[in-house]
Amino acid sequence: MQSFTEWPNEKQNQRHIAAEAIGTLLFTFIAGASAVNSESSGLLTGALGSGFALAVIIYATSGENGSGGKINPAVTAGLLITGRIDKMTAAWEMIAQFVGGFAGGILLKLALPHTDLTVPLLAMGGPATSHPLSTFIWEFMATGFLVFIIFATVVDKQTRHPNLTVTLPAPFAPLAIGLAVVVDSFAAGPFTGGAMNPARALGPAIAFWNFKNIWVYLTATFFGGIAGAVVYEKAFLEHQPPEAFEVSEASV
Repeated sequence: MQSFTEWPNEKQNQRHIAAEAIGTLLFTFIAGASAVNSESSGLLTGALGSGFALAVIIYATSGENGSGGKINPAVTAGLLITGRIDKMTAAWEMIAQFVGGFAGGILLKLALPHTDLTVPLLAMGGPATSHPLSTFIWEFMATGFLVFIIFATVVDKQTRHPNLTVTLPAPFAPLAIGLAVVVDSFAAGPFTGGAMNPARALGPAIAFWNFKNIWVYLTATFFGGIAGAVVYEKAFLEHQPPEAFEVSEASV
């Protein structure tokens, strides 16, 4: 068994780490920029920008030389808790994701030096700074919904079964996940900005040095992701043990 420091020495694992870091960087930057623009052009800009950005980034990072396109520590945490990925992979994925989120936040800071960070993810949001419980509930539910959709479209093999009345071919999974982000942004965006991603929240918070209620975003997104994964696992995947299907580079 490889040690923690030996794991990234393999070429495939290096590509895995790079895909998660670059993917999270791109998502943090594009989604953050879309959210900033939404302040003048409306919520639709931020919602569509974030959703479609995630969809195309998942496409780009999900090939044989990619990582499966998690791009979100909450997703990785959900997969880890349900036994769909191993601890070593999860640990390095999260490191890559948080590094990517920080790099994306730095690029946003350089590109938008005039912008004050009023909420930890450069987005619309009123109660986020003054109502921690409200923020927690919105982020918990939004992240749980996102991870639930990821499990339904990527992890659950039955969604691809040819005898089902409704099937979702694997190539359409990133689009469904992106649309889940759009829906979440419409619901949670006006209240919290709709982070749904610990790396997306923490990266800009560090870059803009504004940590107002950041602990709420981090705990809500992590617990929401785990809850969404566990609910789907217990409700629909008990007939599919973890070893029957692991999320890998060819998952989508």
